[in-house]
Formats: sequence, structure tokens, C-alpha cells
Amino acid sequence: MELVAAYLQGRALQRERHYRDPLDPLHVNDNQLLRYYRFPRHEILWLCEVLDPYLRRTRRSHAVPTHTQVLVALRFYASGTFQSVIGDSCGLTQASVSRIIAAVTRVLTEKARIEIKFPSSANDLMKTVQDFSRFANLPRVIGAIDGTHIPIKAPYVDEHIYVNRKRFHSLNLQVVCNADGLIISYNTRYPGSTHDAFIWSNCALRDSGYPLEPYLLTPLSNPRTPGETRYNRSNTRTRGIIEQTCGILKSRFKCLHHSGRTLQCDPVKCSKIAITCLLLHNYCVKRRIPIPQEIAENDGEVNIAAKAAERGTGRAVRARLTEN
Repeated sequence: MELVAAYLQGRALQRERHYRDPLDPLHVNDNQLLRYYRFPRHEILWLCEVLDPYLRRTRRSHAVPTHTQVLVALRFYASGTFQSVIGDSCGLTQASVSRIIAAVTRVLTEKARIEIKFPSSANDLMKTVQDFSRFANLPRVIGAIDGTHIPIKAPYVDEHIYVNRKRFHSLNLQVVCNADGLIISYNTRYPGSTHDAFIWSNCALRDSGYPLEPYLLTPLSNPRTPGETRYNRSNTRTRGIIEQTCGILKSRFKCLHHSGRTLQCDPVKCSKIAITCLLLHNYCVKRRIPIPQEIAENDGEVNIAAKAAERGTGRAVRARLTEN
């Protein structure tokens, strides 16, 4: 009888158990929220509203609330801090934090595949071209492209192909942005040893997100005329947009930067985390979230795919531009 009574009492205590949530965005000021989560209060509440239908699996008393799941994931993306440390700060186990990050990442990755895209309508294309032209007087530009390396732990399979030119393991993330720093295309499939030119040539052939007849305009190695000098100056200013975008991306979400520790996941999961951060970056751009004061240095390749631009129509287009 004593054993039965103890068992019943244990079941009763289990039923009464609930998760005591220490994370409440309503009781934290915006400066703290921006510092630790990269979004102010009203934007975090908006994110919770968007993600709640996908994250709310149960109404049991010990379920982790949606806003806690969102804050835990944002804290990880913003800092790259070990999951156990994040768990200690909010009363969750490392296993729970891992499941939460995976769940939020899964939802945002799927949204990114739909929301991150090249401008498709005539009006959107014209606006993009005009924005780039106003910035540096370079005509007919619809995107600036660069590669940037995402540090990851050494994979168990094909470890050597993830070692980049700087001798650390990474994914080579290809990013295209518009004149406002909004990311409009990405590729996260390739290991760190892959050169940017190879990623570009394969994407141009296989990715329907790119225009049917893409051009890739790079600087001239040795400008000889005033027109070529002006072209190089415009090209450098325009290319600076994507370099700054990658720097802002890694400053906002330091899990992608070496200062925030190496991502401790397999390459597939690391790729999904990177895609998630791209989408969150776009939310920051669209909703005018303040940019971090210190901008991380971009570690992409210099003069991406320069050889590709020397072939065929790419060289012809560049020559016409330098003559004007």
C-alpha cells in the first residue's frame, strides 16, 4: 500500500509540474533585447505571432511557451553561445535548448525558401536597377554577389573538403543582395574549399532563381583609360554593398562569425542555421532594426569569379560600360 501511495503521489506531482518561464520580453527594455536577441520588443512579439502556429504543439502546463522558444533561438543566433549556457540562463536543459533551436530553425528555413527571392515583376526589377544606378552610377545591376565563410566544427565525413584557404573548417556561403542590403539569393551547399567561381557557375546553370541570361561584372585588373577607371570605381562602390551586408549579417548573428565560436553541428544543420540567419537579417532590413555598432569583417573571396567575367558576353558588356 505504501508503494502504491508513493506512486500515486508521484503521478500527482508530475501532473502539477509546470515550466517556470524566466524569459518575458514584456519586462525587458528594448536596449537589452537588441543587445542579446537583435530585435526590440514589438518585433519579438511579431515573430512569436508568426511562429506560434508552428511551435505550439501542446497546451500542457510544462510546455515551453512560444516566446521562450523564440528568445532561446534568437539568443543562440545572436551569440553562438554554447547551448548549455543558454539553457542555464532560462532553466532549460541542453537537450531542450537543442530541440528548440532545431524547431525554430526548421520553420524559418522553410519560410526563407519562399521569402528570399530575386525581384520578379517589372516594377521590382526597375526599382532595383534604379537603386543600384543611383548608388554608384552602374547601370542594369540587379544584385551584388559575394562569398563568405561560416566557421563549423570539423565534420566526420569528408573533413578535408571543408578546410578553406584560411585553414579553418567552413561552409562557403554565397549571397546576393540588392542596393538596400536585402538578401535576394543564397547558396549554402558548398564546403569551405570550394571557390566562389565554381559556386557561381554551378548556380547559374542550375538555380532557377537566377535570371535566364546572367552577367557577372568584375573589376578590371589594370584599367588603362579614364572610362575603365570610372568603371572600376563604380564597381568597387557597388561591390561594397554586399561586403557590408555580409559584415552586418555576421555582426547581428555571431553564430556565423568566428567571434561567436564555431557552429557545433553537422554541415546540413549548419546550412539551415545560416539560411535562418539570412531570413532574420532580411526582417531586420525590412523593419529597420538598428545595425550593430561594430561591423564584422567579411572573409569572402576577393574578385569573385573574375575569370567568368572575361568570357563571352560578360567581357563585351563590361567593355561597353567603360566606353560610356
